[in-house]
Amino acid sequence: MQRAIDEVPLGSVLELDAGAVFFGSFNLPKKDGEGWIILISSLATKLPEEENRIIPDQPTGILQFPTQKDLLSKIVTTNLSGLPCFRTSASAHHYRFTGLELTVAQNVINSYGLMFLGSGTQSTTESVPHHIIVDRCYIHGHSDATVMKAGILLNSSYSAIVDSHISEFHSIGFDTYAIGGTNGPGPFKILNNYLEAAGENILFGGASASIPGLVPSDIEIRNNHFYKPFSWRVGHPDYKGKHWTIKNLFELKTGKRVWLDGNVFENVWADLPVGQSRYAILFTLRTEGGRSPQADVSDITCTNNIIRKAGAGISISGRDNPGSNQSQRIYFANNLFYEIDGDLYGDGNIAGPNDGTFLKIGEPSDVIFDHNTVLQSGPVTWAYDTTRNCRFTNNLFVFSFRRWLSGHVWPWFCPWGNGPMARYFPDITDANKNFDRNILVKAPSNRYSNYSTISQNYFPAGISDVGFTGGMLDIKNFMLSASSPYQTSSIEGKAIGVNFDELLDAQNVKKRCENTVSAKDTDGTPDHFKLYPNPANSEVRFVLENEGLQTEIVITDITGKKYLSKPFPPSGKLEVTINGFPKGIYIVHLNQNGRILESHKLVIN
Repeated sequence: MQRAIDEVPLGSVLELDAGAVFFGSFNLPKKDGEGWIILISSLATKLPEEENRIIPDQPTGILQFPTQKDLLSKIVTTNLSGLPCFRTSASAHHYRFTGLELTVAQNVINSYGLMFLGSGTQSTTESVPHHIIVDRCYIHGHSDATVMKAGILLNSSYSAIVDSHISEFHSIGFDTYAIGGTNGPGPFKILNNYLEAAGENILFGGASASIPGLVPSDIEIRNNHFYKPFSWRVGHPDYKGKHWTIKNLFELKTGKRVWLDGNVFENVWADLPVGQSRYAILFTLRTEGGRSPQADVSDITCTNNIIRKAGAGISISGRDNPGSNQSQRIYFANNLFYEIDGDLYGDGNIAGPNDGTFLKIGEPSDVIFDHNTVLQSGPVTWAYDTTRNCRFTNNLFVFSFRRWLSGHVWPWFCPWGNGPMARYFPDITDANKNFDRNILVKAPSNRYSNYSTISQNYFPAGISDVGFTGGMLDIKNFMLSASSPYQTSSIEGKAIGVNFDELLDAQNVKKRCENTVSAKDTDGTPDHFKLYPNPANSEVRFVLENEGLQTEIVITDITGKKYLSKPFPPSGKLEVTINGFPKGIYIVHLNQNGRILESHKLVIN
C-alpha cells in the first residue's frame, strides 16, 4: 500500500479489493502535477450513490457481500502508540478516499485519531495539506479501548467529509470527537454524515493554533446526524457498562463563517462530575490561555436544524476574557428544539443555568432568534452578561411552570420578564420591536408589560391554546394547525414558529447550492476588476472596469488576516507594493460600502 501511494502520480486511481485488509499507518506524500489520487474500493459502484449516506450494516442483497461494510476495503492501524490509518505530509494535496473502512486493531487501547489531515504543529499556511475528500467511508473505533480520541483531525484546507459513518469515539477521562480541528484554515464541507462521539461530535478549537492568526473559517455543516447512544449513559437500561466522558454535540471554541443547516442533533445528557452539564450547541470562544488571541466565533448561521433529547439547548459565551474578540453576528432561524428537558437529561440543579434551559448567553453582539419552535423544561434564557443588538422575533416557546415560570433569568434578579431583560438585553425596547411576535406558553403576561404597547407578544395559558396539529410524537405535530389563532400572527403575516416545509426540505441532501453566492471567486477574468501580474513578486496593479464605482481593495491571506486595504482612486487604477508580504496564496476582495462585490485569488512569489 505505502509503495503504491509513494509511486503513483497525481491523476491515478488505486483500486483496493473489497474485503481486503491492509494493516499499517500510511503516509500521504506531497506530489507535483495535476489531478487527484483516488483510493477506492473495487466494489464502490455497489455502494449507495453520492448524496446517500453509507449505513455499514445495511443489507445489500449481494450474497458474497451481504452488508454495505462488506463492500469496503479495510485499513487497520496496529500501532500501539496511536498512529492513524492515514496521515499527511506537509503540503500534501488532492487525495480522495471512497468506500474505505478505517479502524484500529482490537489490541490497541489508546488511539489518537484515524485520519490526520494536517497537523497541530504545522506553522505556515504553505505547509497545510489541501484538497482532501472523504467520501462514503466507515471510520470507527472499538469499545475495548481506554482512549479512542478522534475519527478525523481536520487541520487542512479545502477538505470535505461526505456521506460517511464515523462512530465509536470515546474515552475514560479524556475529550473525544468524531471530527475535530484546531490548526487548519478551511474551507471545510461536512455533509450528510453520521457522527458519534462521547465528547464533542464536532469540535473546532480546544488547542492553540500553531499557524499565527489562524481561525478555522468557511465551514459548511449540513445534513449530518449528531448522536450519542444511550448505551453510553450510566443508569440507562441500555447502558453497556463503560463510563465514557460525555460532553456536547457541537462546539466552536473558534471558527468564523460557519453554516449549520438541516442537521439532527440528538441525545446529550449531564455527566457530572466526570463530564459536563451538557448542551446541544455551544459557541464558547476560547483563546487557550492567551496562546490563540485571534480566536473568534462570529458570523454563524444556524438554520433548519432539529435538536432533541438534550439537557439544555444553546450556550453562547461571547468573550473569553476582557482582551479577547467578541462573538458577533449569530443567527438562529427555523430550528425545532424539543425534549430540552432538565428532568430527563439535565444536571439536577434546578436553580442553575444548565437544567432544561433553551439559551445560556454571555456577552456576544448581534444575535438574532427568528421563527424557532422550542419546547423546554427550564427558562427560555439564562443571561449572565450584557448582550447588545439582540432580537427575538416570531418564536414559539413552550416551557414548564415548575421552574422559573418563563423567560429571561438571572438568579440575582426577579426570575422572569421586564427586569432581567432591561438589565441584560438593554437594546431590546418596546419601540424597536426586537422582542416581538413571540408566543410564550404559560408565561405571565404582566411580567412583560414593558414590551406590549408597540411590540406584540402572546401568552396562551396552555399548550391546547396554541393550536398544534396533533400530539407530541412526530415533529409535524409541532406545526400550527390551520385553525390556530397564531397561524398568521408573525411579522410577515405567516405562522409563528418553525416553517415546517422549509425545515423538512432542508433535511434533503443537496450537495450543490443554488446560485446565491454573495462573493464571486473566479480563475477567469473578473467582472468588476482586473489584477496583474498573477503570480506577483513586488507589486500588483488593479484596474476597475467601471471607474464610477466607489470601492476599495482588501487583501487577506487564506486565514482571513488582513494585509492591506486601499480605496480605488477616481482613475480606477491602483498600484500596490507587496514586497513585505510573505509568499503564498491571498484573496483580493473588491468591497463597496462594506459589501463584497467580487473576490479573486492572488499568488505572491
